[in-house]
Amino acid sequence: MLKQFSVLAAVLLAAVVLAGCAGSELLRPKQAEIDAYLAAHPDLPAIDQACIDDGRFELGMLTSTVRFLLGEPKTITEEKKPWGKTQQIWTYKKGKLRIFNMEDGHVVEINLRDK
Repeated sequence: MLKQFSVLAAVLLAAVVLAGCAGSELLRPKQAEIDAYLAAHPDLPAIDQACIDDGRFELGMLTSTVRFLLGEPKTITEEKKPWGKTQQIWTYKKGKLRIFNMEDGHVVEINLRDK
């Protein structure tokens, strides 16, 4: 019984970790661009380095990393939230429609939609 619970817990944990990654389409710059960006940003958080390596997006990554991977957003709007913070909403139309909510320089929400 304990072994079954452990296996179930491991599967659920893997699902939660993978759910934080948005999108199965890899958007990875050329290796020379990645190397130059990483050299210019030696203090980049581990989550951002992993996302750059894999061409994926996760909550908590820096807005500058999203900009490196996707370029300038098609639109940027601002939305004041009930808790008093203003979020920037970045919209990209590359492949799938990607909408990133940014707060304090980090991704706090990711929405993917088909065009």
